[in-house]
Amino acid sequence: MNTQFLLTVFLVSVCLCGCSDSSSTGEQSSARAGAEACVEPRNPYDEGTGHYSGYEWAENHSGAVCNGNSNSFNEGCEEYNNQQEEYVACERRKK
Repeated sequence: MNTQFLLTVFLVSVCLCGCSDSSSTGEQSSARAGAEACVEPRNPYDEGTGHYSGYEWAENHSGAVCNGNSNSFNEGCEEYNNQQEEYVACERRKK
């Protein structure tokens, strides 16, 4: 019977330690969201490529439509626009 009592105490202890207050978890999530590091757009492409050129062009012509004659140029341009949108959205969430 003594062993059964110890086993019960052990199981109750394990259950209690595994439980947490949901409000503290929510507070931690909010704190992390407020401390989110927003990454400014960065050109991931190799210089001299169509992707690089499209990215640079979009960076210098903010908000421009990507409709060049090259798929790689357009993809680079779209990459900049996507990164910029994510950056702006991140900065808004921080406020």
